[in-house]
Amino acid sequence: MARTFSAEDEERLRQLHADGLPRNRIAEEMGWAVGTITNHARRLGLSFDREATRAANDARQVDLTARRQRIQEQLLDLAERSIERTQARYLVHGFSHTGESVAEWLALPPAKETKDLTTAAMSALARFDQKAKDDGGDAGRDQARGFLQGLSDAMATAARELGGDDADEYGS
Repeated sequence: MARTFSAEDEERLRQLHADGLPRNRIAEEMGWAVGTITNHARRLGLSFDREATRAANDARQVDLTARRQRIQEQLLDLAERSIERTQARYLVHGFSHTGESVAEWLALPPAKETKDLTTAAMSALARFDQKAKDDGGDAGRDQARGFLQGLSDAMATAARELGGDDADEYGS
């Protein structure tokens, strides 16, 4: 059975239009075709001012850029924390042969944990670098390059301290 454009639909169309949403977004929100929204808007005396839509889209782009920058900061923080953890004391938990819980501090994380932390840092930095490229920011790329160099140095240090290719010995 075909749907009809109800009085509730008209009211919602008026409200979304008043909120400044563009025609395509209103159609998406309401679940109607763009042509249907256009026809009913015209019938209701509503028009879609392209300049207002453009201003709303520009404002949204500014908001999205700010969000991306916040996410980039979080990715860099994650990478930095992961790198720091590869060079810090590490608490290992386990159980003795009698079933008692035991814990021991190691000077550095075991090879598998170092590998996992390094992978997390590399992943965060790769995402940061991609977002910086997407934003076209040279400053972001330079910052990413510096963090990548720091990651490379941290990995080299961890590898030296672990004795090179010992990661396979620990099952990683």
